[in-house]
Order: sequence, then structure tokens, then C-alpha cells
Amino acid sequence: MGKKLVAYFSASGTTRKVAEMIAETTAADLYEILPKQPYTKADLDWMDKKSRSSVEMRDKKFRPKIRDMDAQIDKYDEVILGFPIWWYVAPTIIN
Repeated sequence: MGKKLVAYFSASGTTRKVAEMIAETTAADLYEILPKQPYTKADLDWMDKKSRSSVEMRDKKFRPKIRDMDAQIDKYDEVILGFPIWWYVAPTIIN
């Protein structure tokens, strides 16, 4: 059995709880993907069209910078990625 990593992003803590359960159950290492600028409660207010999360959702070119880009995934045979589903869609990466 290969080495496993559970990498996750969690703005409110819900995805963190699930990632921790998966890591514990599968004996995987845990890695939290953190934005350089943490999200505040106001940032996550999807009812406010000017909130950070609303702006990010509308503008596909805007993506938050990540604090640490070196998860060292090359050390793992399997990577399980956890992320919140905002507006019923998975996050996207813009190159």
C-alpha cells in the first residue's frame, strides 16, 4: 500500500472535519491549503454581491494566492483532494 496525502482547503471548517476523518481512516498525511489572505466571515457572505467570495465566483480570472505552494506531492502515491463546493461547482485553476 502506497503513501497517501489528504490535501484540503476549508474556509469555514466543514471540509477540514471531513479531511481529518478521511486522513485518520486511511492513515494518510494531512496538508491544509491556505490562502495568503485568510477569509473572514464577511468575505464568505454570499448574500453580499461585493463580498470576496462573490467577486471570486463571478470573475474567473481572480483566484486567491496560496500561502505555501510546496505540498511535496511527489512523495505520495495517492493524493486525495478536499475542497468546498461553493455555488455547486468545484474550484477551477486559471493558467
